[in-house]
Amino acid sequence: MNVRVGSESKADCIVEVLASGSRIEVETKNAQLLGDGIRELAQDTVSQATVKGVAVRVADFGALDYVIAARVEAAVRAGDPDGAKPIAPSVERRASERDRPRRSRLYAPGNQPRLLVGIDIHGADCVLLDLEDSVPPAEKAAARILVKHLLAAVPFPEEVWVRINPLDAGGREDAEEVLLGRPYGVCLPKAESAADVLELSRLLSRIEADRGFDDGATWIMPILETGRGALHAEEIASADPRVVMLAFGAEDYTRDVGALRSEPSLLFARSAIVAAAAAAGIQASDTVFSNVDDEDGLREESELARQLGFDGKGAINPRQLPAIHAAFSPSEAELERARAIVEAARDAEEHGLGVVALDGRMIDRPVLDRATRLIKYADRLTGGGVRDA
Repeated sequence: MNVRVGSESKADCIVEVLASGSRIEVETKNAQLLGDGIRELAQDTVSQATVKGVAVRVADFGALDYVIAARVEAAVRAGDPDGAKPIAPSVERRASERDRPRRSRLYAPGNQPRLLVGIDIHGADCVLLDLEDSVPPAEKAAARILVKHLLAAVPFPEEVWVRINPLDAGGREDAEEVLLGRPYGVCLPKAESAADVLELSRLLSRIEADRGFDDGATWIMPILETGRGALHAEEIASADPRVVMLAFGAEDYTRDVGALRSEPSLLFARSAIVAAAAAAGIQASDTVFSNVDDEDGLREESELARQLGFDGKGAINPRQLPAIHAAFSPSEAELERARAIVEAARDAEEHGLGVVALDGRMIDRPVLDRATRLIKYADRLTGGGVRDA
């Protein structure tokens, strides 16, 4: 029985494992220039998967090497699920800082090479390769292999994470595969309890030990998308040291609680998530804004999220990143005020004054701490980290 993986879409390829034979066939528009290279790549991938005596046909539609390798691996493993082995690429990637700025998390569907090309160059603080909602069930096995090869092939300048499926719906298999590509972290969708987080953490520890990775090198971002998740936000936030951020998913949340998406209907969940994250000393990221053509709406919702205490926001299109980064970056006016507060505190200390005042108003410790954090945060941002207003 033939196995077929991939698509005719631009930047993809179709790989078929034929019923019999031991050969590699290649179809491409520029066979003279590309044919031998694709054939060698396919043969090498088959060998790494420890499959022998297999006939493979590759129809190329402009796929990059890592896409071809991923499609070939997915096809031969589907054709010989007992004999083929997962390919474990060599990836050098250190763990990121726990509290690094994460103003944006940019989602990208893990099954569509056309949309994955260049996903690393848009400037998102966190690229999130998705294996859950954006991937049809029939494509999930091939998608996790594609994401693994993408992680191994692309030197992401910022953080790259993977959103797996719920653990009881393919998430365990997702984690086993994608950790071979060494993502910075794993997003756990529909998290509803500390037990969900701890189960994922134990799984990550086991995989890290099996692969010789440092224990705890992979962060966790629980996504709260249900009423139960919002009610258990505090225990989820503090469940495990791997948790560095809570994220909010408004579409699933409103469907779960039976609400229309509006500012009032989301206020409780948003506030619960922000408070839980603050109590645990981690970050909070607001939900995505689904209308990519409504820049004013995105700007307003991003500003609201920052006012509520969020540290960042999800994005579904690179065009949304500038507005999100602007909202969650300190303005020059904010920084000037923060610097003035810190300077006033320094002057008061030098003169032995017990009270800090600025412009006739007393500055208490929480205000000073907030100003200090703002300055440190701005210093960590690069490339347009300060906004004009």
